[in-house]
Amino acid sequence: MQVVTNVFLEQLDMHHHKNDWFASMDQALNGITPAEAAWTSSGTSNSIWQIVNHLIFWNEDVIHRINGTENPHKPEDNEETFGNSGDPEDEIGWAKTVHRFNEVMNDFKTVIADLDDEKLKAPYATNRYSTERLVSSIMMHDSYHLGQIVLLRKLQSSWGGVDWS
Repeated sequence: MQVVTNVFLEQLDMHHHKNDWFASMDQALNGITPAEAAWTSSGTSNSIWQIVNHLIFWNEDVIHRINGTENPHKPEDNEETFGNSGDPEDEIGWAKTVHRFNEVMNDFKTVIADLDDEKLKAPYATNRYSTERLVSSIMMHDSYHLGQIVLLRKLQSSWGGVDWS
């Protein structure tokens, strides 16, 4: 039985696609223009574009950890995972970034679906904590950044609220 796996799959689906207790990532990214995605608040925050880049990096990294493979991307520090703030005129680049995010999240869902409860309880690598904790941690991380995206949209007056229908 895959009780924990099923809970993670349900949570990932809610986080990515369904507005439940909070806005989904689909809702948070819906209708954002490249200019809105590249916008920062007084130069002190990351842009939405940078946050999505960061989420792509870390979710891919977790996929590599679970699969026991090497992540080919090796940033010098965490700041590098955000990349540049994005080009406010680059509609194709922004669309590709959102598409890549969705690809990574779909890949992550496939990886989680292949885990049984025994694999989740086991360390994801030698001398590391459990795969279950790794998956839980990345989901909390993603939710934290989802909240930042919504806040940035509110600050720039591009947030229309959550569609609860």
